[in-house]
Amino acid sequence: MYDVIVIGAGIMGSCTGYQLSKRGKKVLLLEQFTLSHNQGSSHGASRIIRFAHTESAYLPLIKKAYNEWDKLSAAVDDKLYKSCGLLWVASPNSIKEKSDILKNFNIEHSILKGDEIQLKFPHLSYDESWHGLYDPKAGFVYADRALKAAQSQFLANGGIIKENETVLKIEESQNGVEIFTQNSKFIAKKVVVTAGAWLNTLFNDLQIQTRPELIGLTFWKVKCNHSKFLPSNNSPVMIMSDNCEEMYMIPEVDYSGEIKIGVHCGIPIDVRNKSRIEPPKWTIDIPSEHLKKHFKDVEWEKPTRRVSCLYTLTPDHNYILDFHPKNSNIIIGGGFSGSGFKFGAVIGLILAKMALNETIDLDLSIFKLNREIIIDKSRL
Repeated sequence: MYDVIVIGAGIMGSCTGYQLSKRGKKVLLLEQFTLSHNQGSSHGASRIIRFAHTESAYLPLIKKAYNEWDKLSAAVDDKLYKSCGLLWVASPNSIKEKSDILKNFNIEHSILKGDEIQLKFPHLSYDESWHGLYDPKAGFVYADRALKAAQSQFLANGGIIKENETVLKIEESQNGVEIFTQNSKFIAKKVVVTAGAWLNTLFNDLQIQTRPELIGLTFWKVKCNHSKFLPSNNSPVMIMSDNCEEMYMIPEVDYSGEIKIGVHCGIPIDVRNKSRIEPPKWTIDIPSEHLKKHFKDVEWEKPTRRVSCLYTLTPDHNYILDFHPKNSNIIIGGGFSGSGFKFGAVIGLILAKMALNETIDLDLSIFKLNREIIIDKSRL
């Protein structure tokens, strides 16, 4: 019998396994694909990390996330994130609202008006109808390196990983919790489920249901002033709130000479369907139009490449961190809504502590399954 079985070896599950193994527990990490798969939400070279958030509940969380990334970086002797700053561009009123929230938590930031944006970042072109919020401590996580770091430390601590093990059902038993896969049966005292977009296939009766979405990411060639887009020169990651469209940009990290842009919404997808559809054309058109207006040094006509990933959304776009309502030996982490990777190191710590009934010095009420759902627009 295992002390804990973790279902799903993406960033949340891998960090949970790492934290449990650090505590000397006997832990099994189950993954339905191979560890290097690109079917979910944790693949790719980069993810934004930032203090700037529009929901106050996430600010204490991100402070602890930075600390946990530092600890994991030290364990593997590899810096897993880089600070190059975040520039969030939007309407003046929107930026003021964001700034007011950050001021309440003493989060360092500054506001740039349209012409000031271009003075600080000459490769960008925004007029007086735009303001920018600059978060100097933000940057990006080296996503694939971070995932491998958590998994390697998990194994070094005695953890066990089984790939190509699709979980079919989870059942309570007299001895603990039984997990049935297409190949085997496993039993543990506790189970942590971080199944990402597949959460509903395991639990279809939860008070909050998650919705998988297919997201399209595009890469665009930098045609001149190449050095301006290098994170080593403090080229910032960006969030662009353009009318009703939310986009994010990461400078040259994944591929040399290319920036990455994602539109922060997608189309519903049935993850049980093995034949994946392509992201819609507007995942190209929306970034292209923004690049044409505001990124004069980037070829906007056609992306160099497209990739896809999955979002897992709750109705209010807040996460799920809670015990199963019918079995407190099952802990659920999900609904990370396209913004969760940067929190992976601290989410893993929280889920591990929940599994071991350890004290958590954070207010997690916003992540409970029985919370009041207030529908809001998609947020970053």
